[in-house]
Amino acid sequence: MAKESYMTPSPIEEFTQAIPTGNEVISLPDLTPEGALPSVHVLSKQALGLLGMDGEEEPLLAPLLLEGSDPLPLEARGWSLLEHWIPKITWTSPGLTVHGTVLAPVGMRGFAYRLEAKNEGTRAREVILGFQGCWRRLVYTVFRSRALPRIARTGWFDPWTRSLLFEASGGTPLLALALATEPSPDHVQLAFPGEEEGGFRFQLGCRLRVEPGTEAAVTLYAALAPEGDGARTTSVDLRRRSWERLYAETETWLRRRRFPLEGKLGEVVHRNLLFCYFYAWGRTIDTEEGVLVTSRSPRYYVSAAYWARDALLWTLPALVLIDPPAAREALLYAFSTQWRNPGIHAQYLNGTVLYPGFELDELAAYPVALERYLVGTGDLALLREESVRKVLEGYPAELHRHRGPCGLYATFLDPSDDPPHYPYLTYDNVLAWRGLVACSTFWDWLGEGRRSQALRDLADHLAASIWRWCVVEGPFGPMFAWAVDGEGHFQLYDNPPGSLQLLAFYGFCPPDDPVFLNTVRWVHSPDNPHFVPGPFGEAGSAHAPNPWPMAAANSLLAGRREAVDFFLRAGMDTGCACETVDVQTGNVKTGAAFASGAGFIATAILALAPKTPGGTRSFPPRTSGGR
Repeated sequence: MAKESYMTPSPIEEFTQAIPTGNEVISLPDLTPEGALPSVHVLSKQALGLLGMDGEEEPLLAPLLLEGSDPLPLEARGWSLLEHWIPKITWTSPGLTVHGTVLAPVGMRGFAYRLEAKNEGTRAREVILGFQGCWRRLVYTVFRSRALPRIARTGWFDPWTRSLLFEASGGTPLLALALATEPSPDHVQLAFPGEEEGGFRFQLGCRLRVEPGTEAAVTLYAALAPEGDGARTTSVDLRRRSWERLYAETETWLRRRRFPLEGKLGEVVHRNLLFCYFYAWGRTIDTEEGVLVTSRSPRYYVSAAYWARDALLWTLPALVLIDPPAAREALLYAFSTQWRNPGIHAQYLNGTVLYPGFELDELAAYPVALERYLVGTGDLALLREESVRKVLEGYPAELHRHRGPCGLYATFLDPSDDPPHYPYLTYDNVLAWRGLVACSTFWDWLGEGRRSQALRDLADHLAASIWRWCVVEGPFGPMFAWAVDGEGHFQLYDNPPGSLQLLAFYGFCPPDDPVFLNTVRWVHSPDNPHFVPGPFGEAGSAHAPNPWPMAAANSLLAGRREAVDFFLRAGMDTGCACETVDVQTGNVKTGAAFASGAGFIATAILALAPKTPGGTRSFPPRTSGGR
């Protein structure tokens, strides 16, 4: 029976660069190389997704340079990233060089945009340096983005805080943005929307005299809150802290998260670790809760939702490396709020069902992620948390509901969220096995030997069933099938978001096992109809047929070290992870701003090198599925 696939990604026909930055609260997903900020977004628990402000067809914010009342041209000359995360852009104008730096200070409810103009001429210049923009819409995002209708928009200049203030409300306030400058602005223009619901257009700047050979600077402080008073007072707090202090604190935070990996590969690792941290993990604007999402960028086609697979198998390992306390908080969020619907395809921020459909890999992700956290941190006290114990007790029972007569566990959807040809997936069952082994170990640590042994026996029975039903004859000899029906029928296939190349990584078999090696060889052979040869060749899938960067990461974890060349050459999504790339150019083809995938890619590359100057425990702890 043919299986239908829904929500397959649309190819990106024309690649344009977007430079994401942000912090735990705000995301700036689409900064342009010319320095314009089209939008700003925050997570909202009340709205169950992302809320954003934008100017629709116009930038929300862009640099402004005037001499007298005449605009001076700003020609972009290039951009770079400070500490792999802070964008810096350079422009030229006749006799002037302007640098712009966009800083989202760690832990703050806002961002800063600093312009520095240097007079390279021979005469003094009287200029207005600042920002202009347009706020037209309040945008809501879960999967797709859409402007919210019937939203009341207000805007005014607040003399107390000397800031422009914009507020969106729908009966009660939803989101507010305050814009203030240092020095205090003496050029303020605000045009109100007309009857046809146009945007608030504004200019905010400072009159400066710049002598020859000297520099002058203006810093914009942008603050967000659920309503206007919180936004305007937060802008005051940001100014009191000063650009210098905010920059130094953020720079120190970023430098402490460097890893001993330099050159191009170091750029890929650090950029993607940070992109994962700030875009797959964040705090809601209204409750300040830490939550896990697919991506905090509306550019990702299924953004702002919880997927257990993405959150626990891909994002969590990156959090363990970057910020173990954040990883702990993320696990507790997943094990409490999101466990109410274990194994369900996609959920809202509050744990309710967004997209129904059972996925075995998403159920198994809970104990596997807990093991990954404990191996990386040694924080065994987490096992005594009530929500964690509830998952340990509930996992075997949830698993049992999907057990088939052949001893394997069935799934309704595969790791790309599509219906499989046969219900028993080898990868999913290996992940379920890993979860049982992990739970057995946890109960042993907790001193409950009888429970531990029962789960170990269950894991051994599952391993035997996997070897019995999932090993088939392939073009190169015995290999693992992708899917089986438990009656002798099977499918040869592989899927990058849940690849057979990971079976050794999860400890089910040794990396030199002949069955495993035959499987890896098949994935990279012409016998695999979804392997895409070319300059940026890698495995694709029926869901997205172009080469997956995640497939190259799977290859690395399967022992194919040559796969690192993919990341040395592919541009992906302006350096950040995407779902697939164009086989000829290496630029994003589908799934831009794939934040959770960025964590998986970065940690896979780091598996080739020391993870910290002092090293860490390895994952997984050595075990075997037996034969």
